[in-house]
Amino acid sequence: MSSRKPLALFRVWDVILIVILLALVALAVYLAVSPEKGDSAEIYVDGELYKTLSLRLDTTVELAHLTVVVEDGFVRVEDADCSDKICEKRGAISKAGQSIVCLPNRVVVKISGKDEVEAIS
Repeated sequence: MSSRKPLALFRVWDVILIVILLALVALAVYLAVSPEKGDSAEIYVDGELYKTLSLRLDTTVELAHLTVVVEDGFVRVEDADCSDKICEKRGAISKAGQSIVCLPNRVVVKISGKDEVEAIS
């Protein structure tokens, strides 16, 4: 009988190297897929484009039932008079393709930009 140790399939440094490589691949995929910062915010009321706002300029637009605020490159809804206030709870958005929807007031705020993602298949 031989007293040789069996050869380990992976050594500790092999496992560490594999984990680091997988983390780098995951980071590269995340950066390649994540949408870019948008250029403007489009406000739709009853399905019709009401106004387009640049995300570069701080602006406040008061509608009949809510207020749309652009500040520091982000857009948010505040002071909505709907009961659930989901549009306010959505928070501030800035990436192309993101949107805030207030169904009771029929208002949609959508971020548009050149890198906007329409669909992922």
